[in-house]
Amino acid sequence: MKVYHGTEMARMQAFQRRAGSIQESLDTASKELSTGLKTDLHEATGGNLAKLHGIERSLARQAAYERNIVLVEQRLDGMQGALGRVQEPLAELSVDMVSASGAGDYIGAMTLADGARLDFINSVSALNGQYNGQTLFAGAELDGAALASGATILAELDALVAADATAADVISTVEAYFAKTPMAGAFYTNGYLGSTDDMGAVDVGEDNRIGFGARADDDEIVAMLQGLALSAVIAGGALTGNREEQMDVIAESGAQLLQANEGLIDYMSSIGVYQEHVETAKAYNVAETDALELARVDLISADATETATVFQALEAQLETVYTVTARLSNLSFLNHIGR
Repeated sequence: MKVYHGTEMARMQAFQRRAGSIQESLDTASKELSTGLKTDLHEATGGNLAKLHGIERSLARQAAYERNIVLVEQRLDGMQGALGRVQEPLAELSVDMVSASGAGDYIGAMTLADGARLDFINSVSALNGQYNGQTLFAGAELDGAALASGATILAELDALVAADATAADVISTVEAYFAKTPMAGAFYTNGYLGSTDDMGAVDVGEDNRIGFGARADDDEIVAMLQGLALSAVIAGGALTGNREEQMDVIAESGAQLLQANEGLIDYMSSIGVYQEHVETAKAYNVAETDALELARVDLISADATETATVFQALEAQLETVYTVTARLSNLSFLNHIGR
């Protein structure tokens, strides 16, 4: 066992402290070499940290904008995806309905009516879609469904048209259900369950907000649902036994769906404008963030050559201290034996 006397102990402790100090400086230099940034920000900024703090606050804001951009972008993508599923069958269905009714093809027209009933249910399901746990087409109401289920709405419509005796009656009943003015129909109390307020606008940049008010009670969507509902109630049993009146309703359904399809395409294009706005905001945000990062690096960057020189010098100093410490330790041991 090595025994150190007073003077020797003091010298050993001094060298150990020196080694610890050099090691700490070496760790700092190593970190600066790997990151290219100064660790002592006070020294790097000449004692003026205000500019650095300002840059970091701006970077934090840009990060918040980026999170908002991602959320808005994905929400709009979800809306377009849902509307795409709704719109996809309309063009062909509407044309086929008009053709079948014009040609007097009752079997073909009824088959299309069955398809319209299924499309109605699927469309409502798509419009009740969610992204990240938030309903897409319910406006400011993010937690609940935008619409009652397709089956529920159709059951209500089937009951309303059950006593109608003519095509004009059925058309009038369905249109009254979906009417917004002069008196709101039952769709706006029983069918649409969302908020009448749009979802709030979102900050995506400095003085740049995006508000997107797509709701399932918008005219373009209601027109599509009404057009499908006209044929759906025929498939549900309306005017049974009166083929001519049923064909008239299906013909009107096809005509309304032709217009609804065009309206829905325009509606999707308007959401596309929001998507372009988001892309512009994203590009600006990336450029602004890059500029801020460069400014931050320029402010606190470490000179690579200088840091490497310091690192090598510290390594040499640490090696010298360890060598001297080892020699002192061995000398102390020899002195102890010689006594």
